[in-house]
Amino acid sequence: MSFLSRFGFRPSLIFVISLITACGSFVNSPRPLNAEYCDSFLIYEMCAMDTNRDGVVDLVYFTDSKEVFMYHPEFGGEYPSGLELHRCATPMDEELVATTNRVFYVDDSTPFLERQDIKGEMMLKYVANLPEITACNLRAEQKESDK
Repeated sequence: MSFLSRFGFRPSLIFVISLITACGSFVNSPRPLNAEYCDSFLIYEMCAMDTNRDGVVDLVYFTDSKEVFMYHPEFGGEYPSGLELHRCATPMDEELVATTNRVFYVDDSTPFLERQDIKGEMMLKYVANLPEITACNLRAEQKESDK
């Protein structure tokens, strides 16, 4: 039984038009403006990178050491040239990914308050992960000193 014969011509036509409209809205959705966003957070200079320009963060790294310390859980691990995985790197949770994705749509016309809101949310989420990263670093340093 076809969709048309089951529901009738008008509902089928409305459904098809709605579907085409929805698909068209995806084509016109805003594209990310940036593939990399760098800023200072606390004492660290960090960058978020979208390696395939799909508007979804793939990794976050420290600019001084060029070490990736957070990555998207589905990221394939093909790090751009010059970047290495930090020994205590952790996958990002969905909330952190969603917050970090916002930086790829920031440009000169983005209001200051919105920029501060994004940076504040990111900082809160990074700071929440800091104890785990610090503990991992301490364990690694202890292991090295025991050798």
